[in-house]
Amino acid sequence: MKTNLEDIRILVWQEISGNLSEAGRETLFKEIAINEDAREMREDLLKVITPDIIDHIKSQPFQDPADAIIDRIHRQKRKKVLTISTITVAATAAAAIIAFMAVPGLFRPERPANQPVPITASIQPGNSKNIQLQLAGGQVIDLNTDTSQVIAGNLTMRSSNKTLTYSATPSGNTTEFAVLTVPAGKDYTIHLSDGTEVQLNAATSIRFPVSFNGGLREVYINGEAYLKIAKQANQPFIVHLPNTTVNVLGTEFNVNTYDSGIAKIALVNGAVKIVGTKDSLQLTPGQEAVATNNLIRTAPFDELDVLSWRIGKFIFSNAKLEEVCKVIPRLYGVSLALDNKEVADKRFSGVIDRHQPVENLLKALKATNGIDYYTDKDGNFHIK
Repeated sequence: MKTNLEDIRILVWQEISGNLSEAGRETLFKEIAINEDAREMREDLLKVITPDIIDHIKSQPFQDPADAIIDRIHRQKRKKVLTISTITVAATAAAAIIAFMAVPGLFRPERPANQPVPITASIQPGNSKNIQLQLAGGQVIDLNTDTSQVIAGNLTMRSSNKTLTYSATPSGNTTEFAVLTVPAGKDYTIHLSDGTEVQLNAATSIRFPVSFNGGLREVYINGEAYLKIAKQANQPFIVHLPNTTVNVLGTEFNVNTYDSGIAKIALVNGAVKIVGTKDSLQLTPGQEAVATNNLIRTAPFDELDVLSWRIGKFIFSNAKLEEVCKVIPRLYGVSLALDNKEVADKRFSGVIDRHQPVENLLKALKATNGIDYYTDKDGNFHIK
């Protein structure tokens, strides 16, 4: 009977890091001599993880938020966790620049063998890959690059360092709304007219009045965003989400509506009131509300888990490959299909750096868990 490939991967990791015992070395080289899959897997790992990278990793202190996440996950009592951390050094510029951990031994088929695996690229970048601002009159302005001052209608705008600032001249009693749309693979920040800062994650839109008139400040968000609300006690701020609203005075919190029918609100500081279709409650800092059509439930949240997207880090904790493949198109603005149903339920935990090419992530997935991929003639990625 052949040695489990997951065990061979651990032996290869130990080989690269210099911790392979004599017994382990004998087992490893005996297996790769007779097992083609084991040999190819070892070759893939050696291409991604080199001794230079290992030495560089060992010399680095845990200062980056992603490293802290890795350290926390690493302390969890899981059996046979293989840690793959790849970073750029001069001799390995083509190596994957992510910190990603495959969790072997957690393959648990939960789907009948004859049931097809759905195409997972449900998040599409849309008709445009540009960050766009649509004004009340229908004019659309691309914001992908830094611009000097731009005047459109009653707005004077500047886009710099992925941030939009603007001022508006009065336009009578009519409230004019604009829509800012951030496509998959990008993020962007807007400073509203009252000084509120809203950082938008990928595949997210915000509808907002160009100036806040009357007794309320109201915006509409679909996707994920982090808000720092400017305090104005006489003008409450309301964030409308699908099926839920968030009432605030001055605070910082995260909203996430990526999952259809579910709104997540994580409060960092201040106080907010969550109003659902049938229920309402007030959050305290450190709590996250999960609102559906029927109820709102709360629980403590980990800021590293929930807010790491703001620095381009994304966490998977014991997630199925099928779930990971649903997120990748949103993170990178690419099309991805999971063709091989046999690997859909494999589990992964770790951190992805969205600022690095998606190919690096896929190479690391391939090296750590024997998953292969290819690109079709249209540039779409497939896991096979």
